[in-house]
Amino acid sequence: MQSSEATSETSSPAEAPIRVTVLGGGSWGTTVAHLCAHNTPTVLWARDEATVASINERHVNTKYLDGYELHPDLKATNDFAAAVADTDLLIMGVPTGAFRETAREAAKYLRPWVPVVSLAKGFEQGSGLRMTQIIEQELPSRPVGLLTGPNLAKEILAGGPAGAVIALTELHIAERLQSVFT
Repeated sequence: MQSSEATSETSSPAEAPIRVTVLGGGSWGTTVAHLCAHNTPTVLWARDEATVASINERHVNTKYLDGYELHPDLKATNDFAAAVADTDLLIMGVPTGAFRETAREAAKYLRPWVPVVSLAKGFEQGSGLRMTQIIEQELPSRPVGLLTGPNLAKEILAGGPAGAVIALTELHIAERLQSVFT
């Protein structure tokens, strides 16, 4: 008979799935949400009610990716507060022009320890800051990262080859998140 100490050392509880929220219902945000939904519960936030309805009812983003079927478990919403407050990983796929405003709004609802990953390439007009720098300013005390690579949304949805790099300020978190994006 094993002691309770030995049993607790050899058995490990199952890790709860990481709940993902992707902000941005454009082609790249939708594609990343679709990929994440294969591995973990994922919500896509979009401003456009028609986009939300199309994703939830027909599993298609008719505005940006018409003809490409999305994962059936992907859920969409236009309730920003609920989407952000209930996530374990926030992925920001909004355009650079709306990035700071969206991050500032997210700060009202996002728990302090939740990692924030940027999908946006480019710099903020006026300040010249990278999107990760904006995250650090608007969402302080959270792990910050980015997902980048030479990818095209429609090619990925069509099943073409893709490669990307996820980089975060904390290596152990980046390693844990690899399974979300695989």
